[in-house]
Amino acid sequence: MKFKAITIVFALLLYFTESTLAETYRDIGPLDTYSDLVKKFPKAIFTKMNPAWAQSHDVMYQIKGQGMSGTIIVKFYDARPFWKEQLSQSNIADNNDWMKEMAEAPDDSITVAWIRWIPDIPFPVSRLIKKYGKPEKEDFNEEDYQPYKEWSKKGLQAFLTDDGKNVLRIDFSFTAAERRQAHKNKFGFVPPWLQEKKTKSK
Repeated sequence: MKFKAITIVFALLLYFTESTLAETYRDIGPLDTYSDLVKKFPKAIFTKMNPAWAQSHDVMYQIKGQGMSGTIIVKFYDARPFWKEQLSQSNIADNNDWMKEMAEAPDDSITVAWIRWIPDIPFPVSRLIKKYGKPEKEDFNEEDYQPYKEWSKKGLQAFLTDDGKNVLRIDFSFTAAERRQAHKNKFGFVPPWLQEKKTKSK
């Protein structure tokens, strides 16, 4: 099976395991692979991170480089552990070849799950409000009670200083509409699980 088909399956698994918000940052899209990002930032330094919460399918990299504003953190989804497990449990010989190819996909085939941008210097949250309007949600992170503002329709979550005036980091995730457009651009079609549900007119 060609890697195009593998990427489609990766995207399917990612769709069901990650949230479906988002506005792109630096043209990083929902179907982009690690290999794609290396091409987008050919002179950047990619440093693999090992967060304590990471599961077997989680891969995270920090991206920095001269001329880049701040630091980019990208969480990728690695479908290979899933396919290795499926292969070990499969009793159907016809499935083994393509499952094996999925399980042995190259390291750079992992796909983007979400993006985080950490500016070099905190900046006023008023800039985001001016650009995106009033946030849909304002709350505190349950883990460390850090204040944040969220523009859900844009897939933007800004984490703030304690006084709530400045932005420390922004998390970007992907909307269903963005995923649909990415499939159209890359494959020329929208898969059934991403198609908009049409409401029946009375």
